[in-house]
Amino acid sequence: MLSELRDLDPADERFDAKMTVLIENVRHHVEEEEKAWFPEVRKAMGRNRLTELGEQMEKAKKKAPRDPLAVPSADR
Repeated sequence: MLSELRDLDPADERFDAKMTVLIENVRHHVEEEEKAWFPEVRKAMGRNRLTELGEQMEKAKKKAPRDPLAVPSADR
């Protein structure tokens, strides 16, 4: 969806519809993570392991590309 929007002029009649779909997909994904996945992960991993994982993610974030489409697998 991002690669389609990247190449689409905001004035294009399809832009708003595609953006709406993207927004709904992200909202659904976030809700699913917060209500289903995260509680299970918290139970399975425990506070110490989650803290350690969070620290590792903060370090990795500094090296991560700013453009999500810069990741080769994302531009499909």
